[in-house]
Amino acid sequence: MANSTGKNQADQRRKGLAFLDELRQFHHSRGSPFKKIPVVGGKELDLHALYTRVTTLGGFGKVSEKNQWGEIVDEFNFPRSCSNAAFALKQYYLRYLEKYEKVHHFGEEDDEVQPGNPKPQLPIGAIPTSYNYQQHSVSGKFLRGGEKAIFSILFLYIFI
Repeated sequence: MANSTGKNQADQRRKGLAFLDELRQFHHSRGSPFKKIPVVGGKELDLHALYTRVTTLGGFGKVSEKNQWGEIVDEFNFPRSCSNAAFALKQYYLRYLEKYEKVHHFGEEDDEVQPGNPKPQLPIGAIPTSYNYQQHSVSGKFLRGGEKAIFSILFLYIFI
């Protein structure tokens, strides 16, 4: 029986290390590498256990919405002297795991600009190739009767 528990712990450790490697690779590919594992209450935070628990509860958004960070803290057995552990877990999750969760758990597209692959942008001072005439349209509900006529005349005068 003790052997199976030891085997289970070794398996969890192996999964945790594989998760950390994947997480580091994810951050490195985004240009936000990290070298150190965060420390809470004097011990390294198990990012794999945190990620697994939060995603089991529905992800960062649900846990934050339901304010379940205090419940999660209880599962990590931090010392009672660590009074800001819930806040620290939430901040570390945001820093290290939230984007990873969006991409790997929820399957969202990674909207972060990848190093060496920037989003296409117009050069500074470039002139757009089309003109947005709608920017001059004002809905009738914002204008009173007389103002509608004046606005129409001004619009015709300026653009015709």
